[in-house]
Formats: sequence, C-alpha cells, structure tokens
Amino acid sequence: MKRMFAGALVVAALGTMGCSGAKDAGPGAEAGAGTTRQSLEDLRAGLRVADQAMSDAAEKSGSAQAFADFAADDAVLMVDGAYAQKGKEAIRAWLAAHPLEAEGKVRWTPVRWDVSADGTLGYSLGNASVESGGTAVRPSGRYITAWKRQPDGQWRVAVAVRNAAKTAMTPPAGFTPSSTLPAAEPRALAPAQVLEEAKAADRAFSSQSTTEGMGKAFTAYAAEDAVLPLGSAGIFGREAIAKAYAPFTLEAIDLRWEPVLGDAAGSGDLAYTVGRAVATSKNDQGQPEVDHVKYLTVWRRQADGQWRYVTDGGNSSPGPQGP
Repeated sequence: MKRMFAGALVVAALGTMGCSGAKDAGPGAEAGAGTTRQSLEDLRAGLRVADQAMSDAAEKSGSAQAFADFAADDAVLMVDGAYAQKGKEAIRAWLAAHPLEAEGKVRWTPVRWDVSADGTLGYSLGNASVESGGTAVRPSGRYITAWKRQPDGQWRVAVAVRNAAKTAMTPPAGFTPSSTLPAAEPRALAPAQVLEEAKAADRAFSSQSTTEGMGKAFTAYAAEDAVLPLGSAGIFGREAIAKAYAPFTLEAIDLRWEPVLGDAAGSGDLAYTVGRAVATSKNDQGQPEVDHVKYLTVWRRQADGQWRYVTDGGNSSPGPQGP
C-alpha cells in the first residue's frame, strides 16, 4: 500500500511505479446487467478490454480526456508529491495542467488484471510508456487501478495510482495475468460489511508493521501471487517480496498507516482500501526523517478465509492530511 513508497529509504531501495479505466456505451460494457450469465473469464476479459480502451483514448485524445471519459464521478487519482485528486472534474483539471503525455503519446498495458466473483469490482496493474518523435517508445511509469463496474455494465476507474519508472515490470516465467489460486467460498454480503473486513485487515497489517517491522508485515500479509510494482522489474510473489523487504526491519524504518476509504464486492472476495501512512527513518547523520504517504491496497480473501493483499502502491504526500 503505502509502505513501499514510504520514505526515501524504501524508494531508494526498491525503485518506483503508473495509471488506468471505461466508457459510456463503450468497451467493457459487454457484461451488461447479466453478470450471473457470465463466466469469470468473460468478466476478466471485459475488464482487460476497458483498460485497453482507456489507454487507446489517452493515446488519441490525451490523459485528461481519457480520465474524464473513463473515471467514476468520485474517482481518486494519486500522483507523487501532491494530495490525491478527488472527483472526475478535479482529475481532469489536474491532468490538463500536468498531462501524462507531456513528452509524447502515452499508453499503458497491464501485466495483471482480475475481478471479484460477482464481477462488480476489479483491478489492473502494469506499465506505462511514452512514444516521442513518432518512433521511440520508452517506459515512463507503472500503475495500479481499482475498477468499479457500474449498474449499466460499464467499468469505470475508482482509484488510480501512477508513478514514474525508467524500466518496465517484467513478469517471471509461469506468471499468469489473473489469479489461479483456489478461491474463497462465495458469500452474499453488503459491500460495506466486506469493506469493514478489509479495513480491519489493513489496520492489523499496520499494527504488525509497528510491532515487528515493515518487512515481516509485508511478507505475512502478501497473497502467494501478490505483485508489487517496485524495483527494476517488479516484485512477483510472496517469496520475492520476503526477500526484497527483509532489510526493512523495525530498527530501519517505522511505517504505520490507516485506511480512510475504499470499496468492496458483495461476493465478499475482493476489496480495496485507500489511506495515509507515516514513515520515520534516520538520515545519514542519524536524525529522524518523517515522510507522508498515500496508498491504494487491493485485497483478496483467500481460500482459508484470510484477507491478503494482491497488490499495493502509493506515493508521497506534502503533509499528514489526505489521502
């Protein structure tokens, strides 16, 4: 969530992250109102189409227009160094002033995308690139997007996190774009109830970070196939996360956070939380340094009933408010 971008210590050690979304009567609407008639693979394919359609729109008309077309009215955009932009119009205004395509045409491609069992919530994460001069294409960022499927069947962006990156995430051999792990037993609950479960897991996650250290917490709460958009090529899987986060002991960094908002699927298996974090570490002179972070964490309920994160990312904030 937050922690990977919490403070210069983590950023310097692991590197950086990207953006994404669906449209009126456009791609991603194939599901319509008949979710029960669709397979999980069909639902995943619809989300993948929406993500691609938003990228195509950004490449053609610019990022501000693409977000305006694909974002929910109450969408949230997280960019480095600023408080989160909240609401479609605020996002449009920010991107009009700070376009993702400032150096050329922007496009993005997910490396992972997945949906809830009931097809109402989904997420994607991947690589952003910029084409300049008509030929040169270079990596420009990485992104995580939480998606909400509307009553009309459209996928729309609920939350997007974008960060700059000089290299692309490169999945290892055997990596699958959607989870193949055993699924939790389906449930029929109010989304608000499911969200409270995810928030409770998020708070417990933070509690472990403050008592045992960030590295142990990130390992303990990772799904087996979790993906973090960090490092030179991304971090894929719990084992790789444990190795990458081992240096982040309680002595090295104090990272704590709290969820502020989020959403969940009524099927009780997928949720996301958005919140704020504080990282305290020491500079070269041994003096404490404090960094403020905002984050997005996507949670999946595992077959054993435990909530674990499947991806997590964030970036710096100018102060303790927010996200």
